[in-house]
Amino acid sequence: MWAYAAALSARPGVSRKLATGLLLSHHADEAWERAGGLRDDEVAEMHDRCLGGGIDVLSVADHDFPAPLRSSVRIPVLFVRGSTSVLRQRRVGVIGTRTPTPSGVYTAREYGHDLAASNVCVVSGLAKGIDGAVHDGMRAFYETSPDDSLCAGRPIAVVGSGLDVVYPKVNASLWNWVGEHGLLISEYAPGAQAEAHHFPQRNRIIALLSEIIVVVESRETGGSMLTVREAERRGIDVYAVPGSPRVASAGGTNLLIQQGCGTVTHARDILAALSLDHRRADLQRVEDREDPDVHDMLILDACSNGPVTLDQLMISTGRALASIALSLGRLQAQGWVMEERGWWEALLLGRGRHAGNCIS
Repeated sequence: MWAYAAALSARPGVSRKLATGLLLSHHADEAWERAGGLRDDEVAEMHDRCLGGGIDVLSVADHDFPAPLRSSVRIPVLFVRGSTSVLRQRRVGVIGTRTPTPSGVYTAREYGHDLAASNVCVVSGLAKGIDGAVHDGMRAFYETSPDDSLCAGRPIAVVGSGLDVVYPKVNASLWNWVGEHGLLISEYAPGAQAEAHHFPQRNRIIALLSEIIVVVESRETGGSMLTVREAERRGIDVYAVPGSPRVASAGGTNLLIQQGCGTVTHARDILAALSLDHRRADLQRVEDREDPDVHDMLILDACSNGPVTLDQLMISTGRALASIALSLGRLQAQGWVMEERGWWEALLLGRGRHAGNCIS
């Protein structure tokens, strides 16, 4: 029966509204016939593509179809890879720009790692940038804490193409990892290419599957803000990570905070927003960067309280420009600092304005 439902959802000329209504009122094979589906070869082809790709099909009429989607939007069928049981866990949507700063990537990876450690699922769109980084942080937890991974939070990704069409290609290994350890979701049939209009539609599913939304970095316009609007329309709380006013990719998050949304500066803030007890949670990061040497620590400390220029570093440290430049080069190569339009800032969520446990 599921192959009839899947073929109906992909049939040209059949709207989501019509397909949803038919599947809620009739058995899938009867719904297929009522929609004018007379070619059984289309059903057979859909059956083979789903089985060949390890893809399961959930009809809107199935008991395990996600309840938030059944009651809020017209989606006749979901194509999934992985276990739908993860939808019974606590869930946070973490989203952001496709072109983040190094600081944004670092923040998203840390949140993914710590949320996985706290048994919280993370929902994203598996796009380049923040979406991929947060799930990469979850993967890092699984790899560094294999004994704890059985009770860890799971990754959930909602994509804008068929589940056999990896997009973007750069996230292919992460795509497969999510399917193995969590859940991949699409409303598009196997073979469907990623189209521009698919992503706004995908964003509403991300919002609906999330208990809260956290925006790590976003410009004032773009896909992340569309997801925010979808969440706000449905009464889903939105939180944002503050960023430097000098960084364009933080313009959207800073605007959201100005407009009154909650602020997140640590994974503990996310757990608190979910009303989870984080007081005994061990959210220490697994640090995979090389320790700075003593000579460079002075420069790192000087960059840890907000963005600074080279002139400001010369004044605060008393060191020559050439010496500072060498230290910054080493720290940047090791992943400890970032540079944005002449301003330097430490990538230390545990230091300075990011508050938390200092890194020794």
